[in-house]
Amino acid sequence: MKGKRVIFFLLILGVWVFSCTPDAHFEFGRESSGESSLSGPRQAVDPVRDVMLLVSGGHNSLSSYLKEDQEEIFASYLPQGMDKGSNVLLVLSRLPVIANSIFTTSAPVLYRVYADSEGQVVRDTLKRWSEDDRLFGDHVLREAMLLTRDRYPARSYGMVFSSHASGWLPEGYYNNPGEFEGTSPDGGGIFFSPRRMDVSTFPPLVPDGPPVKSIGQDKDGNESLEMELEDFVAAIPIHLDYILLDCCLSGCIEVAWALREKCDLLGFSQTEQLAEGFDYTSLVKHLLGGTQPNPLGVCEDLFAYYDAQTGIMRSATISLVDTRKLDALAAVCTELFGKYRQPLAALNGNKVQGYFRYDRHFFYDLEDILLQAGIDAEEQVQLAAALAECTVYKAATPYFMEGGTYGFPINHYSGFSMYLPSMGTDFLDNYYRNHIEWNHVTQLVEEI
Repeated sequence: MKGKRVIFFLLILGVWVFSCTPDAHFEFGRESSGESSLSGPRQAVDPVRDVMLLVSGGHNSLSSYLKEDQEEIFASYLPQGMDKGSNVLLVLSRLPVIANSIFTTSAPVLYRVYADSEGQVVRDTLKRWSEDDRLFGDHVLREAMLLTRDRYPARSYGMVFSSHASGWLPEGYYNNPGEFEGTSPDGGGIFFSPRRMDVSTFPPLVPDGPPVKSIGQDKDGNESLEMELEDFVAAIPIHLDYILLDCCLSGCIEVAWALREKCDLLGFSQTEQLAEGFDYTSLVKHLLGGTQPNPLGVCEDLFAYYDAQTGIMRSATISLVDTRKLDALAAVCTELFGKYRQPLAALNGNKVQGYFRYDRHFFYDLEDILLQAGIDAEEQVQLAAALAECTVYKAATPYFMEGGTYGFPINHYSGFSMYLPSMGTDFLDNYYRNHIEWNHVTQLVEEI
């Protein structure tokens, strides 16, 4: 993996690692026809192959890091050749052109990468959009995925997504909540929450670069175009066997539930993610180099790398979720949210495991929220069973950003974060009611 690349971190008191037996959760159930019985209707393919799409959204402060990710891929394992039997690696990328310290805008491009018979790296451009198009606009991602499906019929499709992110939050909220909540006269970004006894002060801009948007960011000069969770879900027109989110604060139950009909397996981080992210030297081999894609291996490699570091660099959270098995968790949570509504409304967030810095108190541990709300022993067993049912793998280092700015221990780790309304605001409650599908099902925030 790359050298020091510190943008997002995570640590925890004690190392939490959990892994189910791969055979119990990670099985595509392929038939001899080459179809995936767990992925919905697919065009039968002979010979059978797998397709991986890397979405590299680095037209922003991550540009040098995502460029390095691609270079690591080119120097590592690649599919051999481009005949009908070869697995397919596609890259959808928008990176700026930087020459003599001048940042020049560029167009999104989709290309196939493979090694020829002499081992040379070949990049075959499939489509280039215009410089006016944005990777995270209203059509590029969707068009690229439809082109992928139509040009490369396959038994499995997967996506690795790398860019900025801020979970389920509305556009721009993470970076400057004062704009949404009511700014103080001096413009300091102070806002009052009716459910908190104190006043929270948010810097207008977060130092050292946590993300500014829910899923993805295109930044051109002072203009920033990003996708909200709803937009991201709508931009995925085909069913995927896996989605791996190499970005910050995406490991929410809100994100998992929203994507449950778009993919079977979902890998993500509950905390901020070091900009280095996944191990791109082994990523393609895990996903295209075996008898079937192995997203579990990608998650295990990420954790193993960061857990072996020291100090501030020993920072990582990662979980892999089987979205087909989330219904039991939703049913348990729906019952508990209703039964413990008053304790939840009064819950002091300082007593709950959080995954945030800079007082961005929007991401707390799902299980710990309910434990601190006082669920009984039998309910604890039911909740733990529902979490285990859908969790393929989870791991976290003992501390997040130890010795760094607002670092914190992680004493409880369930593999999911979630909104805690008692630490929220009226604005966020209203957004949650209207835009978050998890809430439509579970009523964490009651309808008015």
